[in-house]
Amino acid sequence: MDQLACTVAEYREAVVALVRPLPIEHVALIDGVGRVTATDVAALQPVPLFDNSAMDGYAVRSADVAGATPSHPARLTVVDRVPAGHRRAHPLRPGEAVRIMTGAPVPEGADVVIPVELSTPGRFTDDPTVEVWPPAKPNIRWAGEDVSTGEALIPRGTTLTARALALLAATGHRTVAVRRRPRVAVLSSGDELSDGVTDLPDASAGTIPDSNAVYLCAAVRAVGGEVTGIHRAADAPGEVEAALEEACRDADLIVSTGGLGAGTHDVLGRTVAGSPGGVLTRVAMRPGRPQAHGSWNGVPWIALPGTPTAAFVSFEAFVRPALERLSGILHTQALLAETVSTGWSGSAGTVRFVPLSVTQRGDGVTVAPADEPARAAHALSAMFSAPLIGVVAAEIGDVLAGQLLPVIEPA
Repeated sequence: MDQLACTVAEYREAVVALVRPLPIEHVALIDGVGRVTATDVAALQPVPLFDNSAMDGYAVRSADVAGATPSHPARLTVVDRVPAGHRRAHPLRPGEAVRIMTGAPVPEGADVVIPVELSTPGRFTDDPTVEVWPPAKPNIRWAGEDVSTGEALIPRGTTLTARALALLAATGHRTVAVRRRPRVAVLSSGDELSDGVTDLPDASAGTIPDSNAVYLCAAVRAVGGEVTGIHRAADAPGEVEAALEEACRDADLIVSTGGLGAGTHDVLGRTVAGSPGGVLTRVAMRPGRPQAHGSWNGVPWIALPGTPTAAFVSFEAFVRPALERLSGILHTQALLAETVSTGWSGSAGTVRFVPLSVTQRGDGVTVAPADEPARAAHALSAMFSAPLIGVVAAEIGDVLAGQLLPVIEPA
């Protein structure tokens, strides 16, 4: 890889190549939301499971009510009553009807359910007979008419939603095979950082809150990962190595921030560059130009810049795709495209990540910069509060009103 600069796409490809999908485990359906299917999933049983009534009424043979009308109803003998959750009635014989409730199994021989409203007197009674006339449709949910046994439901690599899990439950599943959640160790590098708990920030001492660690932990969890720990390293020889030894013990991935500059105190960048497969490079993007990746004790390591806005867009551009591959996601959501309402000037040559506000919602969404685009690289409040982040391609200079701009919805 070019050590001076590479494209966002090239660097993303290199980072994603560091990881492989994690092992498979089976979880109960109620624990499956947000997990990623490890296999194609098919129906184990049909939906509906059996022929059942779609109405409260009378299960009858259509031949027994053919030609009946409200003024000349058919008189049938009521031989049984079947609520939902009970065994089906005995097979119907000619001239018989079964009082049936919604969801109850339809007795053998019945091929239509007449709503109680199409009877005399229009409500259930204890009379041994009932006068009825045929409805416009059968009002029966036939077994398997919605989903048949063996029908493909959810492909491998799909993130499970509550609705998908309900479908699995309805088709006979009690567990689902998913990829194990990625375990991520977060490492913050820099003498200037305070953890905000045991070490409060002090303006006079030049220390600042470690917002990157908070962001990365929350973002990892938001996309389905687990955080194994937060580790901190001072800008001194041996400190980064010691933190890495702790971080890699129970992690599938290490994500660090800070220390990628050319300064004498930027120890982390030199450490990752010297690790197995290590690369320290500049990516054609703004913010987030310095990037690095490598490994420590066999654990893949993605090193992000320390500037909070740069760490933020770098997570979306590189860490999220790596986590998706670890999770086994095959159907990554494509970038959305929204219409720009207010254009702005810019220089081509790098991919620019710009925080956007939504200016109008209607048939589509229109967007405008949430802050002065020239400040986007350091505008912390705008970058972290914007509902959308615009991705301006490297070949585009000025962004014009009316053009479609790819956007991402951040974690």
